Amino acid sequence: MQINDAIKYATRRLISSDSKRMDSEILLCSILKCNRATLYTHAEKNLSELNKKKFEGLVNKRLKGYPIAYLTKQKEFWSHKLYIDETILIPRPETELLVEKTLELISIHSLNDILELGTGSGAIAIAIASEKPMLNIKATDIKATALKIAKHNADSYEIKNIEFIKSDWFRNIKKYDYDLIVSNPPYISNNDPCLKNSDIKFEPASALISGQDGLDDLKKIIQKSSYYLKNNGWLIVEHAYNQGVQVRKNFLENNFTATTIRDYCGLERITFGKLLKNE
Repeated sequence: MQINDAIKYATRRLISSDSKRMDSEILLCSILKCNRATLYTHAEKNLSELNKKKFEGLVNKRLKGYPIAYLTKQKEFWSHKLYIDETILIPRPETELLVEKTLELISIHSLNDILELGTGSGAIAIAIASEKPMLNIKATDIKATALKIAKHNADSYEIKNIEFIKSDWFRNIKKYDYDLIVSNPPYISNNDPCLKNSDIKFEPASALISGQDGLDDLKKIIQKSSYYLKNNGWLIVEHAYNQGVQVRKNFLENNFTATTIRDYCGLERITFGKLLKNE
């Protein structure tokens, strides 16, 4: 089987995908360890029997809805290629908006000590650290496996200003005057149909589901953040498109200001606020 034949084969198989050509090329590149341009310049090169079987196996998994990031063990976020596996959440493009706003707050208010809760692959902390190498960043996760992956990803870009800590939200964090807390916690309700009807069914439930209304973890983070922030410190979180009203309410009830910004699809996605006074 030649490279061009392999792409045609996969494109025919992945008929239900909106990105079947791209999916086919990305999967083949992951096996051949090349970029997509190479597929065109070497279109008539024959695949080895081993690579042919590997490719067919990946195509079969993709046909079942398995996420590309898990099949290739890689996801790009903030121009970083991060190692990803089935134990952690796949970073989403909309989460780059969380990074953008966090960096803006850091620059405008000269913030220095940052705490990220639920780091997963390390995507958010690594993005912030790469832009602001003088910051002091602590990044937590409840899973030791996630922390190992996050550290690997940070090390691959020689990022030195992140300390990774195993913690269930604030449990192993000493009360400390942080300038900013950032988090993209689980925020899907436990009966959301997307848990069965989309690619996210392959992702770890613990990184997705947060109680009956999806707000359990967001409420915990908002309520406890005031004990770990300086007066006038900042909290910024990502949430579901339909949770903005409730998240703002929780911010205000816990002595934060509250502003929500929309993602690139026009949906409420990021809420942030300043702690007015920590009594």
